[in-house]
Amino acid sequence: MKRERHPTPEEFAKLLAWFHSDPDEAARTFTLTQSRLIRVFAARGCIDSESLADEVVNRVAVRIDMVKTNFSDPFRCCLAFVENVHREYRREEMQQQTAITPPPPRPSHELQREDDCLSDCLAGLTQAERSLFEHYFQGEKRVRINGRKKLAEELLLTANALRLRAHHLRKHMLECMVTCLGES
Repeated sequence: MKRERHPTPEEFAKLLAWFHSDPDEAARTFTLTQSRLIRVFAARGCIDSESLADEVVNRVAVRIDMVKTNFSDPFRCCLAFVENVHREYRREEMQQQTAITPPPPRPSHELQREDDCLSDCLAGLTQAERSLFEHYFQGEKRVRINGRKKLAEELLLTANALRLRAHHLRKHMLECMVTCLGES
C-alpha cells in the first residue's frame, strides 16, 4: 500500500484546528476520531488497524486545505478516506497471499498429533469458553458474520467485547498448541 508522507507540523495544526477551535477539545475529538477509525478497520478484519487509522489521518492532514472545502465534518471526511485505504490494504494482502506457495503435505501422523493437541487444548477451556471459541470461528464470510452477531446478542456483549474475548481465547489456544506440539 502506498504510504502517505507524514504531515508537516503546520498541516497537523490545521487539522486539529478543523476538529475544534479549543486545543484541548480538538485533541479530545482527534483521539475519539482515531479510536473510531481503529474500530472501523478492526470490524473489517484488518490486523493492523492502528496503522491504517494513522494512514487515514495522514492523508487527510496532508490534504487539509482541499478537504476542508469539500467536507464540513472531519470524521465524515476521514470515513471517506477509509474506503481507499481499506481497498489498498486488501489488494496488498491478496498479493501477499498469492505470492506464498502452499507448504508440502504433512504426514498423517503429524496431523493426528495436531488433532490430539487441539482436543487437549479445547478440554482445558471451560464449557463457556469452548462454546464461544467454537461458535466464533466457525463458518465462512456472511455465515460467520451473522453467527458472530447472534453470539454477541446471546452473550449480551458488544461486537468489540466479543472480538476481544475471542482474541484472548485464540491467543491462549495458540500458546497451548505451541506448548503441546513442542512437547510431542
